[in-house]
Amino acid sequence: MQRLSDFRDRLNEIDGEIVALLGKRLDVCREIGHFKKDQGIPIEHPERMEEVKARSAEQAARHGLDPELARRIFGLIIDEACRLQDRIIAGKDDGAD
Repeated sequence: MQRLSDFRDRLNEIDGEIVALLGKRLDVCREIGHFKKDQGIPIEHPERMEEVKARSAEQAARHGLDPELARRIFGLIIDEACRLQDRIIAGKDDGAD
């Protein structure tokens, strides 16, 4: 017989995986920030931001999830990526965010 703690343990493991994946994604965003700085490319690209949100919404729908939830989550992720890249452009990135 399963216990509530068994479910919570499974959730904790999944949460750890999500955080690790977010860390990997933001590491790539940090690399992109340095590339953009070196190449003089603007941080924000609204069409790319919308593309990422739309793709996440489509993927969410295919998995039986609320597409708007995915759009909101990826909006937050994109906001954080822009914040990191802004710090890089300003010369304030210490790699520890």
